[in-house]
Amino acid sequence: MQWLLGVLPLLMALLLGTSPALAADTWSLSDQAGHRLSAQVFEQPFPEYPSGLRIRFNALDAKTTLDHGTDLVLSDSLGQEWNLPNRSEEIVPSDGSVVPAGSAQFDLDALMPRPSEALPLHVAVPSGQGVLDFNLSPEQVLELHAMGSVQRRSDLT
Repeated sequence: MQWLLGVLPLLMALLLGTSPALAADTWSLSDQAGHRLSAQVFEQPFPEYPSGLRIRFNALDAKTTLDHGTDLVLSDSLGQEWNLPNRSEEIVPSDGSVVPAGSAQFDLDALMPRPSEALPLHVAVPSGQGVLDFNLSPEQVLELHAMGSVQRRSDLT
């Protein structure tokens, strides 16, 4: 049984089509109001949708609903702002499945130019409760900055 726990993350990466170079850690985010989200960066796995990097947020409580139509806004301490298109429809196959209310996904390829690894980064996640505000850790900012240099599946073909 112990070996299964070690193999499970690799199996999930294979099933979701995420290359190990893009398999990001899951981030835990908390705001001043007590909202908690997890976030993960990955490459879009479904062939019926445009390829590219995505960031997905999942609410960690049943009361928080995330907006499936509004862009994600990131900003740094110098006033630079990025709007990442909402791609929540890509969470499920294009067969008409319903997008989970507590999840939202955004196009990370729109994060250009990449933010500086040296500046704090703020994330404004649209939700049914209004905008949820989070400050990323230095490690999370560094990971987003480095996204431009990772190898993608589309680079391998």
